[in-house]
Amino acid sequence: MTREIAPAPYADEVLVAYLDNQLSESQRAKFDAQLSQDDVLTRRLAQMSRSNLPFHDAFGAMLQEAPVGKLQAALDAIPDARGTGSPGLSRRALLAASLSFLAVGLLAGRYSTLFTSEDNWRARVADYMSLYTAQTLADVYDSAGQQKIQLARVQNTLGIPLSPAALAVQGADLKDARMLHYDDDDIAQITYLDARYGPMALCITHSKSVENTSLQREIRRGMNVVYWRTAGYNFMLIGHSPATTLAAHAAALQANLV
Repeated sequence: MTREIAPAPYADEVLVAYLDNQLSESQRAKFDAQLSQDDVLTRRLAQMSRSNLPFHDAFGAMLQEAPVGKLQAALDAIPDARGTGSPGLSRRALLAASLSFLAVGLLAGRYSTLFTSEDNWRARVADYMSLYTAQTLADVYDSAGQQKIQLARVQNTLGIPLSPAALAVQGADLKDARMLHYDDDDIAQITYLDARYGPMALCITHSKSVENTSLQREIRRGMNVVYWRTAGYNFMLIGHSPATTLAAHAAALQANLV
């Protein structure tokens, strides 16, 4: 039976359930409706999403790489000092403690690389898009001829065919297309100027996985994000539009691309 949730203002556990996709469809719809008109709730969700990271999976993979087996064998080979009159901790106890600290040290030492996975490009795009305003795109030269040249450049780089018709978004003007580069990844950025909500961008990069995924949502830098994977490409739509509106735009783009 679906658990009822109290109406707005929502408790933190409801926000966590939303981020973890644990709400029912009706509950999520009500939450999205409130989110579209509640700036305080949007900020709370953005703050919470920054800590909603896959620590367990990332740490588990790191610990598998640690030389725990060799250390455990060394620990087992050391005679216990208990019963010898030696004061304080035994060498076995000290090494056991050091083995635990090694695991923590490995995690701490590699913390900066936790988020260099295939999904981290979305964080970099969000950082970039957070600097955009309506004025950023207002004077962009967006003639049909110029867009054709830019989209051809994207196709030459990424191998994905794009056209203004396939990229059309209701209520937003297609402005330009450019290539960005992050680490070893080429990222296509197609920008729009929404009449109501300002700058929006569709970003595309190659995926290491060929498995298609459905539309998924998140919040980055106070902006709504919808992302998915199709035919070996990662897609990300980001902007200040309400979550439900952005999801509808993403669904239309997903149907037209690749």
